[in-house]
Amino acid sequence: MNEVTFRNVSPYKQVCYIQTYFSDGTVFRGSGTVVGANDVLTALHVVYSADHGGWATKIVVTPAADVDEHTGAFSAELGTYGARRVIGYSGNWDTNGDGVPSPDESGHDLALIGLDVNLGNVTGSLGYSSSQSGFNGTMLGYPSSGTGLMQETGTATYYPSYPIFYVNDGLGAGASGGPLLDANGNIRGVLSAGDQNDTFSWYAALTGNNYTWLNQQIAANDDLLADSQYKPTGPGVSSGTKLYDIFYEYQLGFDSSKTTQVYAYQGADALVMSGRYNDYFISKDSSDGSLRVYNFSTGNTSYLHDVNALVFNDKTLYVMTEDQAQIARLFTVLNRTPDFQGLAYWVDAYAHGTSFKTIADSFSQSQEFAQRYNAVDNAGFAGQLYQTILGRTGDSGGIAYWKSLLDNGLSRGDAMISFTNSDENHRRTEGNSGFIKIVDHTAWTDADMVYQKGAAFGTSYSDTIFESQLVLDSTKSSTVLGGAGIDTIYLSGSSQSYNRYTDQGNVVHLDATNGSKSIALHDMNVLSFQDRNVFVLDSAQAEVARLYTVFDRMPETGGLQYWIDKLAAGTTFQTIANTFSQSSEFAQRYNAVDNTGFAQQLYSTILHRNGDQGGIDYWKGQLDQGMSRGTAMVQFTNSTENHQLTEGQNGFIQLVGSTDWV
Repeated sequence: MNEVTFRNVSPYKQVCYIQTYFSDGTVFRGSGTVVGANDVLTALHVVYSADHGGWATKIVVTPAADVDEHTGAFSAELGTYGARRVIGYSGNWDTNGDGVPSPDESGHDLALIGLDVNLGNVTGSLGYSSSQSGFNGTMLGYPSSGTGLMQETGTATYYPSYPIFYVNDGLGAGASGGPLLDANGNIRGVLSAGDQNDTFSWYAALTGNNYTWLNQQIAANDDLLADSQYKPTGPGVSSGTKLYDIFYEYQLGFDSSKTTQVYAYQGADALVMSGRYNDYFISKDSSDGSLRVYNFSTGNTSYLHDVNALVFNDKTLYVMTEDQAQIARLFTVLNRTPDFQGLAYWVDAYAHGTSFKTIADSFSQSQEFAQRYNAVDNAGFAGQLYQTILGRTGDSGGIAYWKSLLDNGLSRGDAMISFTNSDENHRRTEGNSGFIKIVDHTAWTDADMVYQKGAAFGTSYSDTIFESQLVLDSTKSSTVLGGAGIDTIYLSGSSQSYNRYTDQGNVVHLDATNGSKSIALHDMNVLSFQDRNVFVLDSAQAEVARLYTVFDRMPETGGLQYWIDKLAAGTTFQTIANTFSQSSEFAQRYNAVDNTGFAQQLYSTILHRNGDQGGIDYWKGQLDQGMSRGTAMVQFTNSTENHQLTEGQNGFIQLVGSTDWV
């Protein structure tokens, strides 16, 4: 077999080096091929092993990689990408449980990896054929015995009963999942097995049911592409997922300038470094808030986006906001640095609503705390806090101060918090000898926003977004992807400081009138300007929101959400309107007036003007003849004039075609 040295052309740049990580710590290497925008075809046994815990917990795809285990060489010229999904032809390739592929098992040894980035834009994709004819084929893959991407040729014979292509040559272990190509460059099979001497290979043929399955699964992966246009790909990119990722410095995708951008996204993500802490220079990049890590030994520079822990050979550094860091500092009361999983657990709980006080109480009420502190009196406890948390002997004045507070009712848990959050402990934990690096923003959990240059990614929860946190791209623009939940963006200016409109794609645009920025909002629900809230609503939801004008006020978010939920659950608009007209607030405002006065109040309250005499007479006549006040109210709130008032630049409604309020 021969090494492919020109990997930046087809069909070589579509062939991927694949690493799969299993729950028991086992790591497999395999191969695969880009067959769609975000689809990588491989063998099922590369991503599933019953002996090692089932499905791989982490999969990393590196197109056109250069990998040589003999020298330790690794380069990822087109970037590295974490898998978001994997789909197997079946639940387990090993149908008889003997761990050895048979021809029957090899015939359906197929899996499709789904990415949430558009890798096809970088590599292109290879076509595939369901032809059953024999041919002279090219085998490609990353065998462990090779020195990189290897290729070999052989004669392929089709066996329909399995279905496999038998090839009279082989690449070896590690090439599993790699493609068998015909003379047209189409994939005809996926490597499943071979003999120990590499004299033959079995390839799962992309015929019949296999061909149908592949077409179906490629289509099923399309949902992962929803936000892909905002996620970087290409040279110098190391891309993770929304799940928990572990990156390794030596396997990052550095470009020709020895630079990589590591995008970890949500979840607690760690980067395992190749050296000790002092082998690197760490700083914050002012242009986008990323963490810049320069390796003195290699000259490589890594820009880290939402990487939460740097695991050096001699210590672990946690990347946190000041708010998150208070949780990490609690571990100092136990005279130790946090363990990654334990810290991630508490940060996740905090992000999902557990108060800091509750978390702190869990520490002060733990058995570990009791064993360390409970045997001492208050003076001894204060002395231990100084020694354990601050690493020094307490001065007599300090000991006396804390003893007095404790004697007078201060709980030991509250005293602990005061020490862990003290300025002195900030300096100890955040300095060169500490374990915390403070940044403006970092996503540790699925409830944390992700901010990148030109894009902000929301969560499936209700997000709070501040305009000041957005990182504008070179065109002074940013796109905000709100996701599910009731999402609110807090703007820095008044409603008159932005031109506001909805495009045909249901995206709300905010263009600063001074030309300083443009913001595109997807699935955003509330625009909170300095002077008012504007609610992003469809036409049916807007009808409900306009009911609030009968009270001469805008909706509050919680109340509006309540009625929108009712509307979605089947409550009619008329029923909701009747609830407004029968409320005590309505009665207090309107019931003391006659029909003429009621009509005048509708004009002044809803339309903010005096009613003309003809209009007053008309509505008085309607009411005198039996029209209910609730019906009249709805006619006013849904009038063309009120549409213009509530939906204009001075209004509180931004109409869109559809929303995710429900």
